[in-house]
Amino acid sequence: MQNLRTAPALNSRHIEGNAIDMTIGWQGTLDIQVPSGLQEAIATTPRDGMNHDLRSVGASYGVVKFRGGDRDRPHWSNDGR
Repeated sequence: MQNLRTAPALNSRHIEGNAIDMTIGWQGTLDIQVPSGLQEAIATTPRDGMNHDLRSVGASYGVVKFRGGDRDRPHWSNDGR
């Protein structure tokens, strides 16, 4: 039997206050404000935190989607780690 125990992270973006885990989803088109104050319409799929257009908007605010692929889908941070 494989040991699935993992030691706790003593240093992380969460502990630093630089990360958040959030599940995002919407139906239809998402209208979201960008830093310029304009509204951007996101009509592409998937309609969740993995959406590339949403990730671009997040990055424009300094919030970067986890860069490790699907391993940690709800994770956003200041540097994607």
